[in-house]
Amino acid sequence: MKIAAAAYHPQWHDDWAGLTAKRDHWVRDAATQGAALLVFSEYAGIEAALIGAPDGNGDPRRWRDGMVAAADRWAALHRDLAMKYNVTILAGSLNAQGAGGLVNRAMLCGPGGDLGFQDKMILTPYERLHMSLAAGQQMQLFDTAVGRVGVLICYDSEFPLLARALMAAGADMILVPSCTEQVAGQTRVRQSCRARAIEGQCLIVQAPLVGAVPGCDIVALNTGRAGLFCPPDYGLPADGIIAQGVTDMPGWVIADVAPTGIAAARATGQVGNFAHWVEQDDRIKTVTSVTLR
Repeated sequence: MKIAAAAYHPQWHDDWAGLTAKRDHWVRDAATQGAALLVFSEYAGIEAALIGAPDGNGDPRRWRDGMVAAADRWAALHRDLAMKYNVTILAGSLNAQGAGGLVNRAMLCGPGGDLGFQDKMILTPYERLHMSLAAGQQMQLFDTAVGRVGVLICYDSEFPLLARALMAAGADMILVPSCTEQVAGQTRVRQSCRARAIEGQCLIVQAPLVGAVPGCDIVALNTGRAGLFCPPDYGLPADGIIAQGVTDMPGWVIADVAPTGIAAARATGQVGNFAHWVEQDDRIKTVTSVTLR
């Protein structure tokens, strides 16, 4: 199965038709290359609010509210594209109305017209302080045409227990749409993705936002490198990198992978990180302080 991970550069559009044409081009491009699963970036949905021209209003809440207002339209666009090209699409995240407030939501669209979503569980300081978002409350595991899929939105990937919950529930792969403005942030997310692949002995797909977006403080500058990661083990890349793009270069990174084959390392691998995870439990109940001088 081919999976396409986007390094995606959001842009201003004169109207919704311009945005639709761009997204159609991206999906068609990946589908034409044989991709069955397309993964877009965190806050790729900011484009739903980038209609018109920059007006100098940089208030993050303005952009948050613009995404919320367009969330249903964004979902419908990607549901239509998934059906049109017979692919599964993680549309990338945007702000939407959740049960407990406004959330950072990634939407997953199937080729049969089904739609699911995962809200970001652990918010960054910026999302808490400047965007007044609410954290997600429930982890979702999606049984899709391409396998059992979990989603960790950017910062979520830095918390191992979230990934472990998805893996323990039967995830074949975890998708990580990301958005980071500095190299340090991209490094944290990328290295966390690689760590989660080792811990869970499964496929991790990272799709970052890249490039500058003038007039929009939320995504004013973005850096990242798309990649597909696995545990370094028998029959798999020794460095744990299945495929990766060039830093800050927009475009698809497409690789032919077998997520269940990667997960087979849980039973036949050199090590048993997934199976041995529970052995930590009895060893971390107490920490004994020892003084050495």
